[in-house]
Amino acid sequence: MNRQSFTMIELIFVIVVLGILAAVALPKFHEMGQRAHVSNLIAFVGTLNGTTGHELWSASVQDGKDGNISGYESIHPYMSSIPSELDGDDINFSKCGDGKYKTLIVSKKNITGKEYNITCKNGNINTAPYFRLVDEDGNILVSRD
Repeated sequence: MNRQSFTMIELIFVIVVLGILAAVALPKFHEMGQRAHVSNLIAFVGTLNGTTGHELWSASVQDGKDGNISGYESIHPYMSSIPSELDGDDINFSKCGDGKYKTLIVSKKNITGKEYNITCKNGNINTAPYFRLVDEDGNILVSRD
């Protein structure tokens, strides 16, 4: 007998196998995308701590504000862009807490899957301000304390 095509059973078997593979792979791709967004937030907070916070602190000391950055209402002179994961297009540093961390800006939950807060503790004459990333469960992802 000379077969030129697949039987219906063979086609159904292939479709079932492809469905199982898709059911396993799609959640992994979604999880990987969310981890990439969180990594972007971690990198942004690292940039705030590594460069932007120090520039603001230095400007504050030079302006006679003793390292207090709460008078700076915009990040734009010090950094080109805010990540799309954050809810807003700028950061108002007047929310920076004196002696304790206060929330500056919150992430978009529909992008990251969880809510993440970027918090700030204000600087003083001896210490630059410090920023950290905290998830909605209270886990600190970036911190020096």
